[in-house]
Amino acid sequence: MENSDDLSTIDHIISLKNGKIIRAWETLPKENTLKKNNTILIASGFARRMDHFAGLAEYLSCNGFHVIRYDSLHHVGLSSGNINEFSMSIGKESLLSVIEWLKERNFHKLGLVASSLSARIAYEIANEIDLSFLVTAVGVVNLRDTLEKSLKYDYLQLPIHELPEDLDFEGHNLGSKIFVSDCFKHNWDSLDSTINKMKNLKIPFIAFTANDDSWVKQNEVLKLIDNINFEKCKLYSLIGSSHDLGENLVVLRNFYQSVTKAAIALDNESVELDVDMVEPRFEDITSITVKERRLKNKIENGSLELA
Repeated sequence: MENSDDLSTIDHIISLKNGKIIRAWETLPKENTLKKNNTILIASGFARRMDHFAGLAEYLSCNGFHVIRYDSLHHVGLSSGNINEFSMSIGKESLLSVIEWLKERNFHKLGLVASSLSARIAYEIANEIDLSFLVTAVGVVNLRDTLEKSLKYDYLQLPIHELPEDLDFEGHNLGSKIFVSDCFKHNWDSLDSTINKMKNLKIPFIAFTANDDSWVKQNEVLKLIDNINFEKCKLYSLIGSSHDLGENLVVLRNFYQSVTKAAIALDNESVELDVDMVEPRFEDITSITVKERRLKNKIENGSLELA
């Protein structure tokens, strides 16, 4: 593990039985903050690395949260594997491995924050593990529809042998046969499959949609929540945002504020966002973002010495 003198991010390597590794970063609560009951685990969206969530980790730590992030296997980022072998089940395996690692380290009160494609994975496992609460942002509920919107074509209608070798998703080559076969084999693709996994949810849950999101339909997220047999579930809209929560600083700040308020509320077993929060300085967010990019580059270049 590595924690340099000028960086509050602690780097961890999670070694799996199959020889692969998952890289996870830990951010401690800021000093002189009232420590919260739960640790926050952040699952990044597709084609997003954990350093992309430096700002959110800073917001949460300034409000007393212990924060963990990780890069999925076979994805962008610092963990094992290439993105052309990514599947939803690989994403699930990665998330469950990190949770198991945290439980082994006596982190037994966990709140999960997941965005975009990772939210669909969170919906899959929310009833299988011991979580305190769940927060999703622009979370995918109808995978097939989102893929069609993002790829401009419904590739899941094609027989496996007619698929192109790769699907270009935001400049990344996603192995089509691996991804599509896994979608059908494990029922990841439909809204009904998501509803089926979530209908018996027994933990508080807040979902954020974006009012200008062309990839995720708000009415489908509302349908998901309407089918959950638990009263502490609520939908909020991020006004002025598209699916890309980092498209500009105004949208990004709203995302940070909203998720932080949700985490504070849920830590107190409420789904109402009328809570007080501490906002970090813009200079501090910029500084930690730059330092984490440097840390990522050191790890990628093999120049980081582990303690």
